[in-house]
Amino acid sequence: MNPPLPANAPPPSSDPRDFDGVWFHGALLVFQNTKDMFGYTTPFNAAGKEVMARRVKSLKDGTPFLNASAACLPVGLPWNMDLNMPFRIFQSKNRFDLLFEEYHGFAQILMDPRQAAETSYMGRSVGHWDGDTLVVETSGFKEPLWLDVNGTPASKLAKMTSRIRKVKSDKWYLEVVNTLDDPTYYTRPWSWVRDYEWRPDMALFRDYNCELQTGAKGGLDPSLVQETVQD
Repeated sequence: MNPPLPANAPPPSSDPRDFDGVWFHGALLVFQNTKDMFGYTTPFNAAGKEVMARRVKSLKDGTPFLNASAACLPVGLPWNMDLNMPFRIFQSKNRFDLLFEEYHGFAQILMDPRQAAETSYMGRSVGHWDGDTLVVETSGFKEPLWLDVNGTPASKLAKMTSRIRKVKSDKWYLEVVNTLDDPTYYTRPWSWVRDYEWRPDMALFRDYNCELQTGAKGGLDPSLVQETVQD
């Protein structure tokens, strides 16, 4: 458990559209998205069930598949934002820059779609405001994604919509509702929700060396197995 927010910690901006600062996912890590935000089972189609069963079996057998995390490649926003590590939002008029402590993670949300790259590992994220909610539409993935540790899949053709708003209850937090639309692996779009605490005391990130995380020569565990999947 992390210590509580210091009593003298500065609050975030009172502007509901200002997300600038450091945020932290303090809830327990979700290793696999087995249900959506409404409690319904994740709506895999036949291909999705096959991929998920194969990945879970590989973990149980002790022969896990090689993925972006193990190769020190960008893992995509869903997995990066699920980790119990802080991330910093640098907000300006035309974009949001998200910097993560783990995986050297970096992503940009552009308010002008003309400035967004067509494809990237983290996807092409374009935002617009719906009242005080930032709506982010992400597509254009360079590689298929693992949405979580166990490997809930998203194809390169997936489209994700994230609705982000700043909320004040007993503490300040960001609420993010993600909706994934990916007919490659699912029978319908489905949604999950996460929240992130305001933690300005975590602004100084700890050192993280992805390349040495496994302790294996060259940074890659030789026991990892290459997986062939659909785009």
